[in-house]
Amino acid sequence: MSAPFIDLTIPASNGLVRGITTGACAAAAAKGALHFLIFHSEEKQMEIDLPTGEKLRVTLNFCRKTEQGAMAQVTKDAGDDPDVTDKCKVEVEVKLNKSGIHFYAGEGVGTITEEGLQIPKGEPAINPIPRKMIRQNLENILNDSPEPWRESGLDVVVSVLDGEKIALKTFNPRLGIQGGISILGTTGIVEPMSLSAWKASVEIYIDVALATQSESIVFSPGRWGQKIFHKEKGVPLNRICLVSNFIGFALDHLKQKHQLEKDKVKAIIFAGHPGKLAKVIDGHWNTHSSESPSALPTILKIAENIIPSAKNEELQSSRTVEHLIQISKKNHFSDQLFEAVAEKISSAVSGYLDNSLKVEVLLADFKGNLIGQTTTND
Repeated sequence: MSAPFIDLTIPASNGLVRGITTGACAAAAAKGALHFLIFHSEEKQMEIDLPTGEKLRVTLNFCRKTEQGAMAQVTKDAGDDPDVTDKCKVEVEVKLNKSGIHFYAGEGVGTITEEGLQIPKGEPAINPIPRKMIRQNLENILNDSPEPWRESGLDVVVSVLDGEKIALKTFNPRLGIQGGISILGTTGIVEPMSLSAWKASVEIYIDVALATQSESIVFSPGRWGQKIFHKEKGVPLNRICLVSNFIGFALDHLKQKHQLEKDKVKAIIFAGHPGKLAKVIDGHWNTHSSESPSALPTILKIAENIIPSAKNEELQSSRTVEHLIQISKKNHFSDQLFEAVAEKISSAVSGYLDNSLKVEVLLADFKGNLIGQTTTND
């Protein structure tokens, strides 16, 4: 059975128009360029495989030969999502090499200059899932090509027109990503959500979880909590609430429901990255970057009280919370530090809920590794 195609002309359930990520644009442009290089045929659209197992048809602006290979261009359409990269032009050049698929930052795509991000220092700012998506789509073409091409290696150069200017409107310069934007996306599709739609979905998550009559439910800003509890611990999806950045709003709704029906739940488990969850320690209950400051100073302050001063000096060089996590792991005090951070988060949430529920916290790094918790959950 062939994979289903996503039709972006059909609005999302909230009536908003969906778009495509820069990662999907790069994958389509890379595939179009390679197709042109091998078959000398300029396609108007390119079908790509998405990380979700679905397919998408993406319009190509052009395909053309270059001095060393071929290039294609795609215009990003973010749909109704207010994205600074909307309508940017993503270009990808593919060139033959001796072996393997290697990525390079062209004009307008950033380079990682600091530790602590998902990509190592010195690499182009093309995130892991977009890399995987580009690689998969290129390998699909190579596998269906004439014999001499099947073992070919490729250099993949990703560029974004005016990307350096666009990057000034993002957090890239602050994070140590220089020279342009990042190529992002976890699904290939941008799912725009209005504020009211997000909050309505959070309320539904909580109502459904409470209806299970379970003693505990899970709150997670993103998918990591869902993965660890559903896939690894067997917790039903209807007990897991994806609350996004609206932690205070979600807790208000839970508090209201709990006051009416006190026997429905006894404990709440928070699961996520400390870069987001630790913001609540200082009373920031909307954790979006536009609504609250970085959690890095908060975690560094906690570290001052429990980590020897000599090691604290290295921690102060952290550019991001993820970078801080890596430094603490290297120095073998991550467990001590992030257990303390988890306790602080638990205390803040308990206070917000007037100590009416038991609060457990699990913290993970960007790779999904557990780095700290308040209580061991079986």
